[in-house]
Amino acid sequence: SEPAPPTASAAEAESDGSQYTQQGEHTFDLPELTASSRENRFDLIVVGCGPAGLSAADRASSKGLRVALVDPRPLAVWRNNYGVWVDEFEALGLSDCFNKVWPKAKVIIDDENPDGIGLDRPYAQVNRIALKDKLLGRCLDQGVVFASCAVESVTHEKGGSILALKGGVEGAANGQSVHSKMVLDATGHARKLVEFERDFTPGYQAAFGIMCETEEPHGFPLDTMLFMDWRDQHLDDQKKEANNDHPTFLYAMPFTSRKIFFEETSLVERPGLEFDDLKVKLQQRLESLGIKVKRVDEEEYCLIPMGGVLPTLPQRVLGVGGTAGMVHPSTGFMVSKTLLSVRLLVDSLAHELQGGEAIDGATGAAAASGGAAEVDADAIAEKVWRSIWPDDELRMRTFMCFGAETLMELDIKGTRQFFETFFQMGEDIWGGFLSWRIQPTGLVKLGAVLFFKFSNYMRFNFVWSALPFMASFIKNFATADNSFNSGKWGGMELQKVKGGEKLPGQGPIPRPDAPSSLYNLENPTAEPITSSPLDFTELVGGDINTPRIASTLRPDREWIEFQQRKVFQDQSPIVDILEPLNSGDTLDALVVGAGPAGLAIAAEMAQRGISVGLIAPDTPFVNNYGVWLDEFKELGLEHCLLHRYDDALVWFNDADPPGGIPLGRGYGQVCRRRLREELLGRCKRAGVKYAPGLVDTLVHGDADKGELSVVTGTLSYEEEKDSGEDAAAAGGVTRSAAFEVSAKIVVCSTGHNRDMLQYEEGRAPGWQTAYGIEVKMPGHPFPPDKAVFMDFRQSDPEVPENEDPENDLGVWRVPSFLYVLPVDKDTVFIEETCLVARVQVPFDELKRRLYRRLSRMGLSVEKENIVEEEASWIPLGGTPPVSPQRTLAYGAAAGLVHPASGYSIVNSLRRAPKFAEAVVSGLEANGSVGAAEQGWDVLWGDEQRRQVGFYQFGMELLMSLRIEQMRNFFTTFFSLPVPLYAGFLSNDLSSAKLVQFALTCFMLGNWELRALLLTHLASAGAGVRLGEAYAYPILKAAGVRQRGVRRGDGVGQGKATHRKKPPQEPSFSSFARDLFSAEAQGMMPGFQARDWWAVGSGDQGASKDDGDGNDREGDEGGSGGGDGGVAGEAQSLDVVGTVVGAAAGAVAGSDVGTMSLNMARVARSAPGDQGSMAYWSNGNAAMVVTSAVRRTGLTAVDLYGQERKKFLPAALMSIAGPQVVPPHLTGEMPGDVGWDPLQMGAQRDIMKMREREIIHGRWAMLATVGVLVPEVCAKLSIFGSPGQHWWNTAVVWPASGVGVPDLTYLGETIPWGLAWLPIIHLPLFFVAEFLRTGYYKLEAFEDLDRMYPGGKLFDPLGIGRDVGEEDLNILKTIEIQHSRLAMVATFGIMVEAVMWGAGPLDFLP
Repeated sequence: SEPAPPTASAAEAESDGSQYTQQGEHTFDLPELTASSRENRFDLIVVGCGPAGLSAADRASSKGLRVALVDPRPLAVWRNNYGVWVDEFEALGLSDCFNKVWPKAKVIIDDENPDGIGLDRPYAQVNRIALKDKLLGRCLDQGVVFASCAVESVTHEKGGSILALKGGVEGAANGQSVHSKMVLDATGHARKLVEFERDFTPGYQAAFGIMCETEEPHGFPLDTMLFMDWRDQHLDDQKKEANNDHPTFLYAMPFTSRKIFFEETSLVERPGLEFDDLKVKLQQRLESLGIKVKRVDEEEYCLIPMGGVLPTLPQRVLGVGGTAGMVHPSTGFMVSKTLLSVRLLVDSLAHELQGGEAIDGATGAAAASGGAAEVDADAIAEKVWRSIWPDDELRMRTFMCFGAETLMELDIKGTRQFFETFFQMGEDIWGGFLSWRIQPTGLVKLGAVLFFKFSNYMRFNFVWSALPFMASFIKNFATADNSFNSGKWGGMELQKVKGGEKLPGQGPIPRPDAPSSLYNLENPTAEPITSSPLDFTELVGGDINTPRIASTLRPDREWIEFQQRKVFQDQSPIVDILEPLNSGDTLDALVVGAGPAGLAIAAEMAQRGISVGLIAPDTPFVNNYGVWLDEFKELGLEHCLLHRYDDALVWFNDADPPGGIPLGRGYGQVCRRRLREELLGRCKRAGVKYAPGLVDTLVHGDADKGELSVVTGTLSYEEEKDSGEDAAAAGGVTRSAAFEVSAKIVVCSTGHNRDMLQYEEGRAPGWQTAYGIEVKMPGHPFPPDKAVFMDFRQSDPEVPENEDPENDLGVWRVPSFLYVLPVDKDTVFIEETCLVARVQVPFDELKRRLYRRLSRMGLSVEKENIVEEEASWIPLGGTPPVSPQRTLAYGAAAGLVHPASGYSIVNSLRRAPKFAEAVVSGLEANGSVGAAEQGWDVLWGDEQRRQVGFYQFGMELLMSLRIEQMRNFFTTFFSLPVPLYAGFLSNDLSSAKLVQFALTCFMLGNWELRALLLTHLASAGAGVRLGEAYAYPILKAAGVRQRGVRRGDGVGQGKATHRKKPPQEPSFSSFARDLFSAEAQGMMPGFQARDWWAVGSGDQGASKDDGDGNDREGDEGGSGGGDGGVAGEAQSLDVVGTVVGAAAGAVAGSDVGTMSLNMARVARSAPGDQGSMAYWSNGNAAMVVTSAVRRTGLTAVDLYGQERKKFLPAALMSIAGPQVVPPHLTGEMPGDVGWDPLQMGAQRDIMKMREREIIHGRWAMLATVGVLVPEVCAKLSIFGSPGQHWWNTAVVWPASGVGVPDLTYLGETIPWGLAWLPIIHLPLFFVAEFLRTGYYKLEAFEDLDRMYPGGKLFDPLGIGRDVGEEDLNILKTIEIQHSRLAMVATFGIMVEAVMWGAGPLDFLP
């Protein structure tokens, strides 16, 4: 008799659960493989030492067969946890191998019924250590021998097979072969030897589980195993939406009050869900249950192919277990079925090997013959295959495959209803189905009972889901065939791949050298899966790469100073190359700054015959420059490239190919040393002189009197020490001395330093920041011949939106992307870049994102392998320099930074000759004033202002986009013709071409992008500025002063400019002030809210001068990081703490509603340029209308309720009395002004009448536009001709009277003639009306409001999205008022046409 199943006790409940931990090893001394030959074959060789293989070896050896088992690691511990129904395992005689038994099980269908459905059937977890020890011990007792190696190949002969071996200890098995009569493939899902005649296209059951200890009692009853829990209310919005199409359930085995096994399982999907998605779902589930994991003892990664085709039947290699399709196609359970099938297979094999005689122990003829008897292996294989796959089994499997395909089509609602009905049937039915022991007649009964018990909804959905597979099912079920087709409609439908919905920013980022998903592999289960990139232990711990508030980060000013003070020994000092510039020298031109732009313009001016001096710190080029090959080739600078890449790759989202999308345009990395040597060489040949130092003051003399500009400052240089040990260590001593240089013109090329120039007043710039490293990474996955231009796959998860529109200001993570320049196969430069943000993303935050991204790609960075760090900081846009002004500028100081992309080096090098020519010719013609005027005209003339205005428009659009919108934009951008997108990036497009660029984007983009572009154009800030830029010549000629232009001194003189007291706030000061101001307002670094323009902006106090006196030209001068007065310092940092917690929760998949609420309160009170950007937010079209709403000054109180405005003025209403308003008009409906003189609303369903009014009004608004547009087109001869009107349509038949007639409108032929009406117009019209009136229903529309449905389909511009309830009610009132006006207008238009034959524009000349 079998021992009684163990049950839980009170003592056991309070134990630590160590007795249930299945850890240990198998310590058997395995006998090695013995010799074999054709004359001395083994009876059976089993390949694979899993449960199926070991059980087969045990059974076969017990029958007296000579057996060998081949496996590379026969003593390895099995990884999987096996759950079984107790009665099934007891029938196999294995009840002593239970680890834990639960007397009953439970299934929970939904959140409304947490008690679930009880299953009075004991369930158990198998003790895998005990089971394997038992089978191994019996095998050893029965003479099984083992080969610890793998099988290379198998060759079949008539009387047996020859297996070639490989591997083993130090390759000992290489070249060995073994002979056997029969071969059994028990390699599981790896399918090493068994052949398939068709592609293997299964669904996949994926599960992630943990054996863990909880901090507090977990609360699950110890006598009940949780078989399925389909609840999903604990999921955040993103995961819940994904769960609707790809549902998962919880499977739980409680061992003690604190010891439990949890597993999040996807029943079946094609392809399967990613493990990281399951991890996040499990983490959110445990969090909602209040369960804190103290320790994870074991992780399980389970991936089971389900369904698909069976192996070719018959074939010489036998199969058992997963490799032979013995996985339940609908549930995945296989252990009991496999062990039972092993008995049938081995018994049949033993019978056939004995010529039909049963074998009794070791006394059979096979044992007596020593394995020498000749057999017909093909005939034996056919009979054995037939024994394990008879017709009834094939029919059952077909039914289950059909069920699996149907389950894959059901959403969460259908899945729940299916299992609720399934488990309420008798145990003989559901138990037989799960155990694969129900007969075909029982399956038919199962289907009939299910259909009878289903609700009408479920019947329809089940039939709809099953219909595409019905024909293949009926054929295979009737004929017991092995050809069930998992393709819809027999494979004749184009399949949309149904993949797991990954949470953006979670899970793996595919490497460029890897398939995009585990499921893209030919066989994703060929190798054991032991991990996935997301660390579950850290996930449940809640502290995985958490963003930090700005005040705890390394100040960005330190990062910038670190970048500027880099030393590169391969770049020679400038003083060793150029002739010295001495104090007291007089020059034609003095250039301040020795970056690429400064050297280029100095060389170009000197080449035109004037004397040029250069003043700047003697520093190397420190930034990494990437350029397009064709552009650098045009400049003649190909020899200055360090690396050339054949192509550049981009990724826009996680669904893109793992190898990226090629742009088809070569890219290059500039060699800083070679470029610097080239530019210094040009300067030397042209006679440019140089002094190492900093400019302190600049005074322009009176140009009319011929006075020069005088520059004073401090020279700094190194002298060698005379003696002493410190000389070798320090190298030299820095000396300083005052200098004074005079020049006719001064050109500032000081990069982003704004200290010596006057700039127009206006909006703050956007900021592009990037953190990168060049690192030794042997075997990195990036192709050495390709650059990665943009990889927008997310490094972090997005912040979920707040469901309360009143409190949701749309907090989102500022997008960033990966930029990669491979150095060689073992070294790479990788950089995380924020393209543009209103408040800069700090370098430490970008560093965190970069390392998190790399970890998700499976790449590690060792500190000692980092060759170089880079911190790049670029102000984008902002106000241009005042022009003209006496001080000239060039490069970034002059605004030659692409406002929408940040690129400037090629633009600076390319424009240097033209700028130099203008300056020199102006100097020769009209002195310093002429040089200034002509130079500024080249930089900021009318055409240049239009171009930059357009780029600024683009920058502000990009600054407002979330990650999905950013991806959408760049997907369209890089699909443009190459001349357009390349010209945009290179500053090559004229203002007219830029309009063509915008129109092409609009045409190629989807409706979401079109809405973004239109909304941005209509915004109160960006659109107006774009219009001003294009109208600049007209405004200038009319004497209209544009907003924000400084009334400076123009080309005046006599005023001293001091570097430490600049004319305006230095860039870095506003940079730091905005960052810490945003923190004080509750904003995390790297995040923006919908009112992004307001956070961190405004006049928030003057910045403090650090006063150190040691600034370098690139230091930006002015204040240090965050010392300037920060608005809102009195606010409690509790708000910030809340935001920090919420941001961390976003990474861990937790709720961030609190973050949105706090951000809402903060942003509403934030100062900002209300006149310019007050209503532009997050690219949302609601801005256009809500701005109009707010400008009306009306509130909901004015339009709704008893105190609303009526159809009579207040004074007359007081005279007429309240009875003038009918009592059925209560002010609840939009547009209710108390007017219903015919009392129509009192006699009928007023809501039905309102529905008709709003529908007629919308038609009338469309009709009004539909009349005016053709009238304007005809009037201007754009389409049609003057005299034609909106009603002028006709059918023109061919002259012969035979053929298809043409349809004309306004006298013009419409393409495709009458086909437009019946084929396109009328069916759509009828379908829409049937849906609206309810004659036809679709489930997707059932819950929509009949009058205000909203959503992407009915509100594609998002006018009503993310709008507060009060604004939405005002919008409804505005709509009904416009509807009424349009109905009156349409009536007048029709009367005018009928009575007088006139159009609405006929009054115009």
